[in-house]
This record gives sequence, C-alpha cells and structure tokens, in this order.
Amino acid sequence: MINWNFPSNNYGQITGLNDAGIETFRGNPWDSLAREINQNSCDAKDKNNPGPVEVHFNLSHIPLEYFPQKDEFIKILKSCLEYWKDNTKTTRFFENALSIMELDKIPFLKISDYNTTGLTGADDEYRGGWHNLIKSVGSSDKDSQSGGSFGIGKHAPFACSDLRTVFYGTKEVESGAAAFQGVAKLVTHLNEAGNPTQGTGYFGEVEKNKPIVAAEDMYEFFTRSDVGTDIFIAGFNEHSGWEEKVIKSVLENFFIAILNERLIVRVGETTINANSLSGLLDKYTKNDPDCLSYQYYEAYTLSSRHHFPENDFFGLGEIDLFVLPGKDLPKRVAMVRGTGMKIYDKGSFRTPFKFAGVMIAKGEKINEFLRKIEPPTHNAWEPDRHEDPEYAKGMIRKLYAWINERVRSISITNSLEDLDVEGLSQYLPDNYDAEVEAQPHSQHGSEGEKTTPKDIEIELNHRRMKPTTFNGINEGYAGNDETAAGTEDGKFSQNGENRSSIGDTKGSEQGEGEGNSRTSGEDDKSDQGSSQRGGSLDGKVNPISSAVNKNLRLIHSRIFCMNPASGTYKVSMQTNEDGAGYIGIKVVGEVGGEAASVKSVVIQQTGESVDLKNNGKIGPISFYKDKKCDLVVTLKDSLRCALEVSVYAN
Repeated sequence: MINWNFPSNNYGQITGLNDAGIETFRGNPWDSLAREINQNSCDAKDKNNPGPVEVHFNLSHIPLEYFPQKDEFIKILKSCLEYWKDNTKTTRFFENALSIMELDKIPFLKISDYNTTGLTGADDEYRGGWHNLIKSVGSSDKDSQSGGSFGIGKHAPFACSDLRTVFYGTKEVESGAAAFQGVAKLVTHLNEAGNPTQGTGYFGEVEKNKPIVAAEDMYEFFTRSDVGTDIFIAGFNEHSGWEEKVIKSVLENFFIAILNERLIVRVGETTINANSLSGLLDKYTKNDPDCLSYQYYEAYTLSSRHHFPENDFFGLGEIDLFVLPGKDLPKRVAMVRGTGMKIYDKGSFRTPFKFAGVMIAKGEKINEFLRKIEPPTHNAWEPDRHEDPEYAKGMIRKLYAWINERVRSISITNSLEDLDVEGLSQYLPDNYDAEVEAQPHSQHGSEGEKTTPKDIEIELNHRRMKPTTFNGINEGYAGNDETAAGTEDGKFSQNGENRSSIGDTKGSEQGEGEGNSRTSGEDDKSDQGSSQRGGSLDGKVNPISSAVNKNLRLIHSRIFCMNPASGTYKVSMQTNEDGAGYIGIKVVGEVGGEAASVKSVVIQQTGESVDLKNNGKIGPISFYKDKKCDLVVTLKDSLRCALEVSVYAN
C-alpha cells in the first residue's frame, strides 16, 4: 500500500520542530542549498560519461490534487498542530503549513542532475546511496575526492521547505531502475490508533517504508526518464530574489569546477557554464562587496597572475596556487578542494601589496585529510576535528606557511600601481598635488592668500604598565630569511600573558601594553650586549644570576629566521630591569599557538647552551636592562614559521 507513514516511537523519545540538521542550514538556506546540491551531484559524476555534471533548478506550481496523498498529509499536519498546541513556535509553523495546503497550486522547486550515476540501492533495505539519502542520519561513505563527509548536507533542502517535506526520484545508470519516495521531517504526533509517532515520516510503500518503483503509480511531474536524480522541495519558500541568491552561491563556490568544465548549472532561464561565467560574474558579483569570485576568477585566468605548482606537498600530493597582485584586490585566497568547490576565504596576510589568490588541493591524500577536518557546512578547516589534532594543526600551519612564502616571493615591479600601504595615502600627495604645488600660487581671493605656518604640538599620553609576561612575535616565516618583527600594542590573552602584534617597539615604564615605535636606526645598537646563563660576558660569575625579578618584562623583542632549512632563528631581547627568568617559545598562526619543539638554545656571544626544561621553559637566563640578550634557537623541524617568545619571571 502506498501512503504516508510515521513509524511509532513506542512511547520513546519525543521529536520537536528544532531538528539539528535543518537548523544547521537555516541561517542562509539558499546558499546552503546550492552548495550542498551541487556538491552531491559532482560527487555522483558518471565516470563513463565525458560530459560535465549538469544541475537544473526550476520552480513549478503543481495543482494541489497531484500532491502525493494530500488528504492524508493534511490530517497529519492537523494532528501535529493539536499535539503541540501549547507551543507557540510549533503552532505558528503548522498553521502556515495548513494554509499552504489550502492553495490551488503548491510551489515545488525541482532540482535535477544529469551525467551522474543516479542513486543506487533503492531495493536495498540497509545500505547504498538511496538508503543513505532517505533514511540514514549523520553517515556518509564518500571517498576522499568527494565533497561531503557527515551526511548532514541532505538536510539543506528541508530548510527551504515551508512544509519540511522533500520528495526524491532517481534512475540509476547500471540497471536503469527507477525509484520515488517522500520524506517529511515534522514532529511527534498521535497516529490514528492514538499512539505517538516519530518525527520523521515517509511517503511510499508503507511496508518497511520502501520507495515506489512502478512509474505508473506516480504523477508525471515526479517521474524520471533520464539517468540521474531529482529532488522536489514541497512548499518551497519562494521569497523574491531566490534565483539571484542561488546564482551568486554557485558563482562564489563553484567557479573553479565551472571554469574547468566539470559543472554546468541552470537556475531558471540562466545557464552558468565556462562560456557564460565571465559575464555572469561581472553582472552578479563584481560590484557586490560580499562576493570575491570575480577577483578569484581573474587571479585564476589572467596571464599576469603568478602560478606556484607543488607536485608533492609533504607527501600528501599535488596543490596549486595562483596569485594576482592588484591595487584593489582583497588580500584573500580562495581555499578550494579537489571537487572544485571553494571551502572558505583565507585572509590574515601581512604583505605590503594587495592581491587575490586561489589555492587548489588536487592530491588524493590531501583531499582525504582536508575532508576530515571540515564541519558539516563545509566552510572551514578545523584541525581539532581530526583524530590527531596536533598533526592536523601542524599540516594546516605548513600549508599556510607555504602560501605565505609564495605570496611574499612575488616582486612588485610597478610599485606606483600595485604597492598600497593602507592609510598612508591620506598623508602623501599624489601626482596631481605635485603639479599644483609647482605652479605659482594664485593671489585672487581668500583661497589664494598665503597663511602663516602653524606650530603643532603632539601630546604623548602614557599609562602605567602592569608588570607581566611579555611576548614578541616574528614574521620571518613568511618573508626573507632576515625579516624581523618585535612587539607592539600588547593585548592580554586568556592565560594572562601580554601578546604583541608585528612591529619593533621600545617599551616605556609608564605604558600599559603600549610602546613607542623605534626607528630603523636603533637596530644597529641591538648587538651591543647580551646575557648568558649564570655568567657575564667575560666569563666571571654573574652576581644576579639567582636574583629572580617578579617584575621582569620585555621592552624589546626581535626574532629573525636565520636559516629555514635548519630551522634556526635568532631571538634578540631586552628587559625593563635586571634579573633572572625563563623564556618560552611558541609557534603561532591562524590555527592558534602551541609550544615550539626546540632542539637547542645557544647564547650567541659565548656559544654556551641554555637548559631546556620539560615544561617548555628555557633557562634560567640572566637579563640586563641596558643590554640585549641574543639567543640562537634551533627547532626540531626544519620549517619556516611564526614564533612567539615569552619571558617568565619564575
């Protein structure tokens, strides 16, 4: 018998309206819909068909009489409303759903894919693509080159349905077998026998909730003649502008797959393919501040862009990087997996020029690794999701460092056009200003009158510095071997340490986490003195080696990458007072900071080794307020990275 069926919950768990899977995609339902549907269709590509995957989005309005078992479905909605009549949110939802079922025509968004395999296993009760889509929750058996990994993406269509109901149809490539079934993710209610049900029900063969396999039992709109899969979103939330939102989502997330002729998408009358992509990007995303796909498209296609191929990235296979410098570009890199879908936009680049870039992970192993650390929404890489978070953090850090090095290796020849130091242009004249300045001043009227120069006073506002641990960060991992950085504008982290941003500063006894910037000329004095463990520079016993100073903090900090091949860095420090203390060294980056694996620490002037403690602290080291302490630090890994140094007073 074909009908709607909500299995009994046997007086077990009650299901409400807040389905976790659906709520995941409610924040931006049309964008999520486009991402998940196109990703799943690309994953189901028929490898024996040379053509690209095609996905069509078409809105239709179907007469109410053709809604599958409409009378039974309306009875279920009323039962849900009665069961949850004391819940305002649920009541509002089902009142709206019942009003939709009173319309003469019901809006259906039909999404069809072509040149795919269709869903296999429609006649299998426990496994196969059909079972995973219709009945499984939180499971996926896709390979490393596939996009999904959680099986949660199947909830995205329900977030676009005001009936929380979706129908599926398929015709598989091998056997040509067709199947059709509906799923309604509603709430627990009482069935005709007065027993509570589960929240999810099925339309099809009531026995074992099987799909319909006989084409004559289905309305023509729901039949599938070509190999592939159809998704029908019942009661589609057809807000104005939904087509544009879907088009923008496709352009933003699948421009690589479309450019490489692996995907064609049709949204209503709009066709997005390799030939139309440029014009559609210009129309929909070029002038949209929330979209970056036009800039990424240029970075990937223009001849002036820089290409950095890597055949084997740390044993994980091939990756590619394309970078286009440009004055008005966003300093972002699109992080793209092998499926051709953009995962996210990587920022936080400290470069003197602007650019746009595209990184594509092509290797099978790196795609397998990245898939494991993506959240259900596939919009980030989160190392803590990996079974070995420390390994994952290390690999992401290496990937970021590799990108940074390639970007910074670009030599900007036309600095007037491309070099843009943000905020500086308002203080410097442009060519027009120079021409005007060279002309004789007009003496006509008040605007031509010369005025007397005015004196300007600059008031320095000092605030008292709290004695605390102070950190300095280097940026040498992303630039030349002798790129240095120190400390500036300290901010307190959760562990009470004073963290600094990039820059070389000179501390003040009266500042609170703030320092006065040093000029480059002061760098020449950095090697005037140093400290050594328990001794002075002439080898005599150091009288302050055991004098622990609780107020010890850094006022100068510079870290240089001396040799990335050997993982060797120079750490130059100066403290506010005399005293003994320990230092700690961390590796920092977008994925957080962790203790660096230090192989050795040597005082540069004497060659004396410094003790390495099990807790990550290094020392004790004697510091002098009027001398620099220079250390040569060698890491266990030969990797250029960002380092952070902290001074501990105990």
